[in-house]
Amino acid sequence: MITSLSLCIAAFVFSFAGFGYGLIAVPLLALIVSVKTAVAIQFPFSVLLVLLNTWRYGRSLQWRDLQPLLIGAAIAIPLGVLSLNWLPELVMKRTLAVFIILTVISRRITWKDDLLQRFARTFAGGIFLGFISGWFTGVYTTGGPPAVIYATGKFSDIEKAKGILGIYFLITDIALMILFLFTDVVTMETLKQSFMHAPAVVIGFLLGLLSLKLVNYRGYMVGVDCLLVVAAAMLSFNF
Repeated sequence: MITSLSLCIAAFVFSFAGFGYGLIAVPLLALIVSVKTAVAIQFPFSVLLVLLNTWRYGRSLQWRDLQPLLIGAAIAIPLGVLSLNWLPELVMKRTLAVFIILTVISRRITWKDDLLQRFARTFAGGIFLGFISGWFTGVYTTGGPPAVIYATGKFSDIEKAKGILGIYFLITDIALMILFLFTDVVTMETLKQSFMHAPAVVIGFLLGLLSLKLVNYRGYMVGVDCLLVVAAAMLSFNF
């Protein structure tokens, strides 16, 4: 029940905002299972949702816009997967908690927006953000925030930003699937566990679509941030 609810909430967030599935699903699931198991259970749905978002928003993207982000991610994703298999569980949970808190804080510091966007538009800035995103993608499949900074810095149009994110997450998820299969993160057993909760993911995604015109975005993001802070606190104290 808790697993289904966690995946439903994560799918709702992803459908509404265009990112954040792993960022929500992994910390919530990690409260009841190991981080490695949490990553494996939510990952198949992450791939399917990214495919859908790519189809919705990624048709007009030019590949050169992704080059810096992908260069950084290509270096860092294998390092992240190695960390997932070798770092102690407590370190994994507390590192994830710190990442969540920094993500929430970064969204609230509006005076840095112009500086971040200028940095994101540079080639070196794109590689740096891709590296940070790639490491957290490899460890937790939650590399969204640095990629979002890059995409929104590159495009002011929200649909173009979602398009660049859709293609980026599709490419990184394909790379992750290959690495996860070779390192036994994703197995037949975890796939069976995942698809038991498919109805909850579908319901969450559809509710997200329905809420696009009904929910105040600012109030919604405050609620998401509060949920993330609670999850981070619980992970930090290993509840």
